[in-house]
Amino acid sequence: MKTVILALSYAFCWGVGLTLTKIALSEITATTLLIIQLIASVTFLATVCYFKDRQLPFTWSHLKQGFAGIFEPALAYMVGTFGVKMTTASNATLIGSSEVIFTILLAAVFLGEKLTRVKLLLAGISFIGVSLLMLKDAQGADRASLVGDLLVLLGTVFAVFYVLLSKKQIATANPLQLTASQQMVGLLVTVSCFSVLSILNSSYEVSAAGISLQFWLLAVISGIMQYALAFLLYLIALQNVPVSQAAFYVALIPIFGVASAILALGEQPSFTQWVGGVLIVASSYLANKLKTV
Repeated sequence: MKTVILALSYAFCWGVGLTLTKIALSEITATTLLIIQLIASVTFLATVCYFKDRQLPFTWSHLKQGFAGIFEPALAYMVGTFGVKMTTASNATLIGSSEVIFTILLAAVFLGEKLTRVKLLLAGISFIGVSLLMLKDAQGADRASLVGDLLVLLGTVFAVFYVLLSKKQIATANPLQLTASQQMVGLLVTVSCFSVLSILNSSYEVSAAGISLQFWLLAVISGIMQYALAFLLYLIALQNVPVSQAAFYVALIPIFGVASAILALGEQPSFTQWVGGVLIVASSYLANKLKTV
């Protein structure tokens, strides 16, 4: 029951957080939004750490421990945020659920977890689902949405590497301190990358000028939900279950993400995209029923 509650909690935070990000992008640039969200996440986690342990988890040893933050939130969300801006929130949420399948395959390679024919079959079904999600954008006149889909997919691959690295650490690490350290490393890497990019292209500059109060609040709330809470709950779950098993629960994210996108943004996925989403969610659900080793 505890695992189910954790799964529902981090799925809710990631799914709804993604939709809030999509709304915030209507007024805030992708680079600025990501920096605000990460600062909000790090501030929230640091505050909790201080009140809990009376210390901040930002010493050099803590930061070295948080190196997985380079992959996520840094690389995964730098790429993913630009992808979300160019595609729909529902597409981004559903494509992100393919993380389950990538995790199955890479966990077999790097962690030696068992890879069966059934898992490969489910991976194939999920791949077809992702392809159907992108089919409409690939055939349409607006190629930007297809590029957005591909960026979200690349961000998902980075996220899998984060999970594989974190699984090796979480057995002996404190989830709260590890999350805070990873988020801090992610913030430092993101700021560094955007600083370099802004020199090459001014569109990557970070500027909070002109952001209304309601969008400030939206950015902060989405940062705490999508980064601080979601990652913390996920690492807690990762303490008790194998990587593959923890990743399978990612299939729940589209339920919250698409539902919130429909309610908040009025998005209506096409029939083909619904079929693709159902294939991804169904394959992940069936994979969740498999016994892992």
